[in-house]
Amino acid sequence: MATNLPSSSKPSNLFAAVDMGTNSFKMVIVRSDPTGKFLTIDRIKQPVVLGRDMPSSVPNPSLSTLSQSLSLQALNHFKEVLNSHKIQQARFAATSAVREATNKAEFVDNIRKTLGLDVEVLSGEEEAKLVYLGILQFLPIYSKIVLAVDIGGGSTEFVIGFKGEVLFATSLKLGHVSLTERFVKNNEIADMRLYIQSVIEESGLVNKVKELGFEMVVGSSGTIKAIEKAIFSGYGVDVLKEFQREWRFSKLELSSLVERLCSEEEKVLRDGFFKRRSEFIVAGAILLEEIFEVLGIEEMEVSGYALAEGMVTEVLARVYSDYDINANARWRSVVRLASRFNSEKRMKSAAQCAGLAKNGSHLHGYTTEEVKLIALLVRYHRKKFPKFGHDSLQEFPKEVKRKFAILCAIIRISVLLQQYSHMNFQEVEVSHCPEGFKLVLNEIKDQPLIYGTTHPSPVSIEKEIVQELEHFRKVFQQTLMVIIPPSSTLES
Repeated sequence: MATNLPSSSKPSNLFAAVDMGTNSFKMVIVRSDPTGKFLTIDRIKQPVVLGRDMPSSVPNPSLSTLSQSLSLQALNHFKEVLNSHKIQQARFAATSAVREATNKAEFVDNIRKTLGLDVEVLSGEEEAKLVYLGILQFLPIYSKIVLAVDIGGGSTEFVIGFKGEVLFATSLKLGHVSLTERFVKNNEIADMRLYIQSVIEESGLVNKVKELGFEMVVGSSGTIKAIEKAIFSGYGVDVLKEFQREWRFSKLELSSLVERLCSEEEKVLRDGFFKRRSEFIVAGAILLEEIFEVLGIEEMEVSGYALAEGMVTEVLARVYSDYDINANARWRSVVRLASRFNSEKRMKSAAQCAGLAKNGSHLHGYTTEEVKLIALLVRYHRKKFPKFGHDSLQEFPKEVKRKFAILCAIIRISVLLQQYSHMNFQEVEVSHCPEGFKLVLNEIKDQPLIYGTTHPSPVSIEKEIVQELEHFRKVFQQTLMVIIPPSSTLES
């Protein structure tokens, strides 16, 4: 269910999802396109710990007046942000704490009357399915049988999925907040382990996982991401780490981290590293360790996306008829690869064709041929224009060479135009007629002068553009006119 906020005159490609979790309320805002790709432009988190009202030992828990008040404050802040962005489509969903509350209907009705927001109360199975959908947007795992594990404040969701279809989904009342309130605060760690084992055993989860099997395991949400970050940074095992963050960890690394977290001597370090999550990280890590043990997990990959992104994906699939559930995972792999080369030195290394092509495993969802073409585009995005009889292009058929030539011509002009720092590239006008193409760039108004910066002179840039326009004409067999204010007009 999506809440329709006050609309603007222009249709928006901005969407938002709010995950009203047991530990915190989280809102994600994305910019999307019809292919399925979306880019996160904002994340906001409010520490509304509903789980303090929901200890697992209480048979009929309810949300306190204080928790309801804090919830309304957080949601009102989210609404103000949504209105400021003029976002018309926003989806609000509540999970375990609200699901288990005896006064959930009153709570949801109060939100509707006070703020005009419609809140869905997800079942455990619905929550699990949306988590799987979110994970598919982060990792290229569509064609694998995946066991997904999502540890929340009041429950843990388990999903087995394959090619976008959920084969099995369940939710167990095991969360890091509820376990902390019941066991950790009383220093009953051994009892907590026995309780976790008992709940999992009684659920029938182990037999179902054995029956369906899995090729890989993926974890998501804050607790598992915090555990991965701790292990990567050296908190878990005292070994040197490479620069590349793999977003995964092993059973051994997890056990080592749990051992350190349970030590009283580590409390100061734990509080400094995990900050607000420090209160609940011991319960979350022990819960995950027990899950590894009973399900026979040796390694877990970690997704940066979870429930909120799954909610966004479901909305986009309804809005766009040609929505591609795989497009975003491919896009994410490109973004993650690019982030590894975020300095001039690394970018120069990345531009070496052979190195990038051999590392094609980092670009997920692309064929070997497409990865090689991307590598060649990186290599030839500037400097000498490629000769299409070159050895590096001989293996490609004529049609693919043609596509490469078109992309190369466009990218090279784009790179040069980006050097015009006073241009507004958000408002580029492109038109086409029998005589050729026309590209009009608009100037950024009232741009402040930044002292101490140097840019290539307009004369040197325009000289290069003239050369690139000639390449464009040869490739497209049509001219391209580039209009750069205030007075320069270039034509091939």
